[in-house]
Parts: sequence; C-alpha cells; structure tokens
Amino acid sequence: MFDILIQGGTVHDGSGSDAIPADVAIRADRIVAIGADLGPARQTIDARGCLVTPGFVDVHSHLDGNVTWEHQLKPASGHGITSVVIGNCGVGFAPCKPEHRGFVVALMEGVEDIPANVLDRGLPWDWESYPQYLDFIARRRFDMNVASLVPHSCLRLWVMGQRAIDGEAATATDIDRIGELAAQCLRAGAVGVGSTRLHAQKTLAGISAPTRHAQLDEYLAIGRALASTGGVLQIAPEFNRYPLAEQELDMICAVARQTGCRVTYTLKQTNEFPDAWRAMLERTAQARAEGLDIRPQVLGRPTGAILCWETSTHPFAKCPSYLDLAPMPLDERLLELARPAVRERLVDESRQHGGRFEKLYPRMFAIRGAVRYEPEAQEALSVQAEREGRPAADLVYDAFMADAGRGSVLMTSGNYAEFSLEPALAMMQAEGSLLGLGDAGAHSSIICDASATTSMLTYWCRDRVRGARLELPEAVRKLTSEPAEFFGLSGRGRLAVGYHADVNVIDHGRLALDVPRMSRDLPAGGRRLVQAAQGYVATLVNGEVVASQDAFTGALPGRLLTR
Repeated sequence: MFDILIQGGTVHDGSGSDAIPADVAIRADRIVAIGADLGPARQTIDARGCLVTPGFVDVHSHLDGNVTWEHQLKPASGHGITSVVIGNCGVGFAPCKPEHRGFVVALMEGVEDIPANVLDRGLPWDWESYPQYLDFIARRRFDMNVASLVPHSCLRLWVMGQRAIDGEAATATDIDRIGELAAQCLRAGAVGVGSTRLHAQKTLAGISAPTRHAQLDEYLAIGRALASTGGVLQIAPEFNRYPLAEQELDMICAVARQTGCRVTYTLKQTNEFPDAWRAMLERTAQARAEGLDIRPQVLGRPTGAILCWETSTHPFAKCPSYLDLAPMPLDERLLELARPAVRERLVDESRQHGGRFEKLYPRMFAIRGAVRYEPEAQEALSVQAEREGRPAADLVYDAFMADAGRGSVLMTSGNYAEFSLEPALAMMQAEGSLLGLGDAGAHSSIICDASATTSMLTYWCRDRVRGARLELPEAVRKLTSEPAEFFGLSGRGRLAVGYHADVNVIDHGRLALDVPRMSRDLPAGGRRLVQAAQGYVATLVNGEVVASQDAFTGALPGRLLTR
C-alpha cells in the first residue's frame, strides 16, 4: 500500500515533455510509481482537473535570517515553492566571528533592506564557522527545503578582518586562504558561493560590500574551489552601468573559462540602458558556445516596489507633515490622512520632499483588484494626472486611500523601460537562462516577488493578451528541473520514480494572486509584504502535505539540502 496517491491529474514531470494523464504514488519521502491503476493508498488526493508538477525551486531567496527564527518561510510559502537557496549576493551570516556580527547585520540591512532591529532580535548566533551554521539549520525544520551558498563577504571578513571592511585589496596569502576557506565550506555542504559587484550595495553608513573590492585572482581562487566540488558561483554584477556591465561579464567569463566552474549572474532591463540586456545575452550566448556554463538569472515581471501607507518608503514618507503622523497606529493615522487639509498639505509638500519619486510617477500604476504586472503606459498615474489636470502625487494619494486606506501602487524600475514585458520574455526564453530573483527574505517591506512562481503559471501560461505566452511544459521545467539540476539539488525538480516527493497539485483554472498585504510578524514587529494565492490544492515536501486547499497544514518536513 502507498502512503499517498495523487489521482486523476495531468502530470507535468518537469522535463519539458508534454503532459500526460497519470496518478503519482508516494511511499515515505519518495515517488515510487507513476501511471494508471496503481493500487490503494492510505491517503488519496483528488487531482481531477488539476496540474501535477514537481515542487518549485527558488534559487534566489535571501531567507538567511528567516531560517534561523521561523519554520514557515513566508512569503515564499503558499506559492508552490518546495526548495529555496540562501546566501545570495554575497551577504549572509556565516562564517562570522563575534566581532564582525554588527557589520554583517549592517550590511544585510543596507544591501537587502532587512532592518537591523529585526536581525538583532531574530538571529540567535549559535554559530561562528560555516559548518556550525549548516549544523544549526540542519537541526531545524521548515515547510520547504533549504540549500545554502557561502556568502563571499563573509569569506573575506573571516580571512581579512577589518581590512575587508576598509576596502583593502587582498594579498596573495589572503586569496589563498579565501580559496581554501571556500573549499572547506563547500565540502561542509554549501551548493556554491554568492557574491556581488553592485556599487549600490552598501551599509546605510555608506560602507561598500567587501566583495566590491575583490579582483579576478580572488574569483579564480573561489572558482577553482567551486570546480573541484561542482558548486555554483552566483554573482550580481554591476548591471546598472552598461559599459561596466560588459567588463563584469568579461570577468565572469574569465573565471568560468580558467576554472571550469558554473556561474549564474543577475540580468534585467534598466531604464538607463534599455537595450543593454540584449548585448549581455549575446555575449553570454558566445560564452556558452565555447562550452562555458554561464546562465543569466532573470525575473518574469517588472522589478520595483509595492508602495502604500505601510511600506518603508513612498512619495510622502519624508514630508514634514507625514513625519508627524508616522508614529501613530495605522488606524489613527488613516483618520488624519483622510482629512482634506492634511491631504492638501502632503500633496504640496511632496513636491519638495518627494525626492526621486517626482521622476518615478510615470512608472507608477494604481493597484485596483488583482495586481497587473504588465500595465499599459497610458495607465501610469502621471498620464492620468496630466489628463485630469492634477498633480501626480494627488493620484498616488487616491490610490493609497482606496480600500479603506489599504490601497497600493505598483512602481516599476526594471524590466519595464518600454512599458512592456517583451524584454523579460526574451530573457526568460534565452537559452540557459534561469528564473530567480524572487528575494523572498529581502526588501520585504516594499516587494513581494516570491509570488513570481504563481505569476508564471497564471500570467505567462494563461492570462497574457499583450503578446506571446509560455507553454506550460516549458514554464514548469524552468521552475523545477532546470534550477534544481544547475544547483546540484539531486533528486529534486522532477516527477520520476526514485525522486523525492516534492509535488504540487494545482487547479490551474482557479489559480490566482491576491493583492500584497502588509504583515508585522517579523521579529521586533518588523514588516513584510505577504501575497496569498488561491488554487494550490496541495503542496508536498518530502512526501508530506505542507499545504492543502491554500491553507498550511503545520507539517514541517523540509530539511537542509547539501551537495
């Protein structure tokens, strides 16, 4: 007898092959049979009219802190994600000596917008070395599996100490030690090394991430460690400055060419250089033709922010009149914000104190009902404001006050220079590209892109009318087997006999996203946007049902994944 039988569904096995009608049988934590008339089971899940897919793999989550203080990894939970990768972009919490804890917290706060008070309250610091950190995670249980990259900044800090913070160049001895330490961490179970080259990634005090000062020789030492273990280098190059981005890609290619390691790098369309992504893809294609395993990591929707009265920033946040109101409980604040005199004063002050938002109104769109991630240019609040002869800030105010003061605005900053997701589609369809950049644990008070897995199946495979869609088998492959195989998550990402039973049962016709809502459930009452979904009939992790009919069961079968 089987433990669980998923019966009557349409199986997308994650390979990209056409779907087939079949049942899926599970015993313990493994898939043991796929076919028809498989026999009885202790529990049967009715999958008639539903898709049955492997669990989704989120390779860019930034849930480094969350895995130390919570078991349900929101907001990724609820979107079919069964495995996540942490340690992205070179920031994290291990290895870390006690004297460097304050700096890595400040760095995470500045780079990934996770407040220091949340981290100070939540992090237990029951580790110093990286193996100790992995041992700590291994003792915990989650509603999904967790794999970890070694943060490059932490490697530099461990070896160089204050010199890494001061931005000094690594000596030959330092580089040898960084390479040796990386190899030790990889042997302990890391799936790779995360790094960043972005100029903007600094502490709030303006101290750059230590990785900004790493040169080619250092990356080669790390690349050799990765090549010997099969690990991945994940890197965020300086993609916001196109000529420099090409140089960054040249360095990435040099590391892959000289060491044989696999590399994935962040890629998006920027407003400043709207065609640069094409050149980056062309250079990547040339490198891949050489046999280098280099993969751009992309997001299938605009990068940017959700703005409302509860987010950490918005056009009125620095206005003197709003600063007076900000300490109030939200309900009291909304009563004040509803007063016409307060509104008039804030709209007027926003012209002087709105800062960069004055230039961003053409890229703001009111959220009415479900979030539309590909709005038309003429729907921008600035266009509507001009049509109505009103300040754009006035329309933002309207949007915020909708839904009893819980209304919100979508602000696009990347992947949307032409008010179209065609560039994002081309990036997703590029040979070798990886889906990622969900940032579930980062920027959590202004973004909620962990729900992008659900968007893939709803918008890209069902609802899009402005252009081409993605075929379901290919979308499922890009959400499952492709990232699992690249990151070495063996036995994950496929529905096949012998594979781990990470499975989704999805009512595709009913699948939908809610509007993101603010939750204050982080340590110290910290804020994060959470976006629920409807249509996930069941999600299984290691053979246990962690969610049923869009509700969490309380099961925590997730475990640490190592190479």
